[in-house]
Amino acid sequence: MIEERREQEGGEMMKIKGLLWKEWHQYRWYFVLALVLISAEPILTPLSIQIGKLSNSAYAWSVGIKHILATGFSTTETTLMVGVVLLASLMLAGERGGTLNYLVTAPVSRRQIIISKFISGSLAIIAIMSVISLFFVAAQELKPALYSVQEVLNWAVITTGALLCLFSLTLLAASFCQGILSSALITMFIVGLPWILISIASQVLRQLGTLSAGMELKLRYLGTYLFIPDYISRDGRYIWDSNGRVNPDYPLEIILLLLAAGLCLWLAIKAFEKTPLERQGEILLFGNFKQIGMIFISFLTAMIWAGERAFSPASFLLYFPIMWLGLYLVMTAVARVIAWLAWHGWGRG
Repeated sequence: MIEERREQEGGEMMKIKGLLWKEWHQYRWYFVLALVLISAEPILTPLSIQIGKLSNSAYAWSVGIKHILATGFSTTETTLMVGVVLLASLMLAGERGGTLNYLVTAPVSRRQIIISKFISGSLAIIAIMSVISLFFVAAQELKPALYSVQEVLNWAVITTGALLCLFSLTLLAASFCQGILSSALITMFIVGLPWILISIASQVLRQLGTLSAGMELKLRYLGTYLFIPDYISRDGRYIWDSNGRVNPDYPLEIILLLLAAGLCLWLAIKAFEKTPLERQGEILLFGNFKQIGMIFISFLTAMIWAGERAFSPASFLLYFPIMWLGLYLVMTAVARVIAWLAWHGWGRG
């Protein structure tokens, strides 16, 4: 039993190694291109300032790097997030109808396919972040700089964790989406969903007069832990309360990001195992995208509308389900009328 299990594990490792070689061979130039594009601001710009002697200040070359390490978004961080989303979408959704169709007929499981893509993409992200971070540290040791090594380490670790989480989340979206663009857009929607729901909930509670200053602060702080870009920008973490500024808890945040990345990877495996490779005429590979969209839009609209009309928590609980059902039925009726008109118009043509 033990020997058979070892043989199975060894065989699985060999398959994953083969898949990793395939991923490297297929996407190595995409990884290099991502490194070049992302390095424009953090590496090439400081080097051009220093080599070209574009400023008399000894610290001029490090101004841009300090901006990257400080709170708020920089071009580098925005490019990193966009690049990670597009890369994960390309590596999974972009292979539908091509390489992916061949892989599922090969003697490898869908779980092994997802794991190999996650490992290869994660290694590429870690490599890119390592190159940038090592340049920051080396430059700081050689030249006077406006930043410290500790700032670089804090930024590198938390940003890498957030990017791995974002990559895993995009793989999850790509596991049930038809194309690259739809996978990227749905990922961005999922990323922004916590802020949408928290903002609507805050508005409703404020309208009902039940939102205290303490509760609003807690909702904002909760949103920063659910909104992946906040881990990178750091803006939302620096919240002021009655005791002063609430500073980031780096160990806790890194653990949360890695747990979220692992959860998204597990969900991506399960979704990829249960969904078909292709589904003509649909954005999603499961269910009905139009029905899901109408349910969700009517839900958000009903929540806002009920919050505006209700005068107490009890009246909100009464109005909300009625408005949700009514909006959904109206949207369904309108969609069917439009479909009927389009069908009959096409028939007469």
